[in-house]
Amino acid sequence: MKCALAVAAIAVVIPAAATAHVTVSPPFVEAGVESEIAFATPNERPPHATIEVRATAPPGVSVVSASAPAGWRATVGGSTVTWSGGRLEDRTTASFPVRILARVRAGTHSFTSVQTYDDGATVRWKAPLSVLPAAGAAAPKQHPWGAIGAALVGIAVIAGSLIGLRFLRRRSLQEQ
Repeated sequence: MKCALAVAAIAVVIPAAATAHVTVSPPFVEAGVESEIAFATPNERPPHATIEVRATAPPGVSVVSASAPAGWRATVGGSTVTWSGGRLEDRTTASFPVRILARVRAGTHSFTSVQTYDDGATVRWKAPLSVLPAAGAAAPKQHPWGAIGAALVGIAVIAGSLIGLRFLRRRSLQEQ
């Protein structure tokens, strides 16, 4: 029963992830390092064309600059980049590059993107971006002693539990 529920959950999640179409590539950046990412955007409403793509960075992620594919222009306003002036026809996909600087804790942070079509319709997407911990001098200090202490306590608890179970089992066998 549990296996069937897991398979059903996966069957629902995978197609949902596949339809979340404004995606970030690469899907990760390093904290504190200026990086270039691109928003891959397909046109999903033929015969209508995508005429504008707008991406707003999450708090703590700065937009440094943006460029545009041929036929488009990029405008940066604060934490938002707007690509306009072009047309994405049929079921084609375009890549919209942007340079960012993530000054946030490691984890997943989402851009909010809006895709506008020539009939005035808009579609909103969340485009997740994983921020990895900084490396080198920018990396936070490591404190391994807490983890080592927790591991030792865990080992002691497991060992104590096994010894306790052995005594309980031995006692119940002697009573038989």
